[in-house]
Amino acid sequence: MLFISSLLAATLIGIAQAQTPSGFTPNVNAKLDVVFNSTSVSTPGQLLTKGATATQPQIAISSSAIKTSNTYMFVMLDLDVPPAGGNSSRRVLLHAMNTGFKATSQSVRGINGSVLLASTDSGPAAYISPSPPASDTIAHRYVELLFQQPASLSVKASQFADTSARIGFDINSFMSQNGLSQPLAGNFFTVDGRASGAASGTATSSGGISRNTLQPFEGAAPKAGMDLSLGIVGMLAAMMVAA
Repeated sequence: MLFISSLLAATLIGIAQAQTPSGFTPNVNAKLDVVFNSTSVSTPGQLLTKGATATQPQIAISSSAIKTSNTYMFVMLDLDVPPAGGNSSRRVLLHAMNTGFKATSQSVRGINGSVLLASTDSGPAAYISPSPPASDTIAHRYVELLFQQPASLSVKASQFADTSARIGFDINSFMSQNGLSQPLAGNFFTVDGRASGAASGTATSSGGISRNTLQPFEGAAPKAGMDLSLGIVGMLAAMMVAA
């Protein structure tokens, strides 16, 4: 009985620590602080509005997780672009890939222990803001990842010159082809095209990613993974009480 309770507790802790959606790889437990103007993604899977995510986020990470001498890369993915061409599976869209991030001396107001990362690079894949259509019945999931950038990384902006070139992006293949280690930190949020209104958050200092000139991309994301993980948490919690 005690062993089962301990095992369930450990499982719950593991789920609670995940900063990326259930079933997504690479799985990440360390938190990347993602802040859109005055809105902070404080909880993985947090629902935000299109308006709140219209401009590129600032990113920060625990000062103990990085080195000032290293360079970092930020990647943002929409996991659930609607199917096309008779295919029933949703697809992945690369919303941003920004290189050249360095630790700054700035902290993020309201987030203890984190330092702001900043870059003057605008690519190779400039930020496209989330814009799921109101006609879709489910919400997008947007995953943010921070990698240590290899000195040998050579990715051209021409590879992501238009939106169609970003659809079907495979982060695991990209990591393998470009010598990327596992992400240092991650986070994710959701945007529902049917929802409206402002989201509240935490104000921050200046810095972050250069602004983009690309149009918002309309797509959609199923909540199945999120609903499943929440269901598992509830079930395991109930089992622990019964035990």
